[in-house]
Amino acid sequence: VSMACCLNMCGAVHCSDIALLGYHRKPPVIDHAVMDSLCEIPLVIAACPTGAISPAKTEDGKKTVKIKKERCMFCGNCYTMCLAVPLADKEGDCVTVMAGGKVSNRISPPKFSKVVIPALPNNFPRFPEVCDAVKKIIEAYAADANKYERIGDWAERIGWEKFFEKCDIPFTEHLIDDYRLQYDTYRTTTQFKYTEAAWEVSKAAGGIE
Repeated sequence: VSMACCLNMCGAVHCSDIALLGYHRKPPVIDHAVMDSLCEIPLVIAACPTGAISPAKTEDGKKTVKIKKERCMFCGNCYTMCLAVPLADKEGDCVTVMAGGKVSNRISPPKFSKVVIPALPNNFPRFPEVCDAVKKIIEAYAADANKYERIGDWAERIGWEKFFEKCDIPFTEHLIDDYRLQYDTYRTTTQFKYTEAAWEVSKAAGGIE
């Protein structure tokens, strides 16, 4: 089980059996008082992948930055460059659960972790909802997986649809991996093995009748 506080994935959540990822939903808060003395402003601006950060000045003439909120994707990359733009927010933050990732070995290639629960409440300090979800995954895996089989290998063997059913995790159309370069994941082909739960999702999304 790996953990990371943002999408920059310092904790290798992209290639772990189970991963807990901090999911931010609000733009960073700028500490204008210390921005110029604490951070390299050009580096902060360059760190933003969407170009949401630009240079600015405070009322008393100090150098700082401003954020175009509608362009912010809440990735936290600016915070990794500068501690004066904290992103954490107790009420707005959630925990995303990912599963099925692994690094390569002599038998099989690497696998990227997949989002299985988009957002769980950030109920510090015990995180009961997160613990319950992880427990479901581990118990289902322990009861059904073969010896030495990783979670991702197990999920692909039984089918990701069955993975959600066995782990008692709700499946929605938002969990389908439709990234164009990842057509081999989540069965986004005509070979998709529809279960009753998958049919319900398809109907709700206006898909195949």
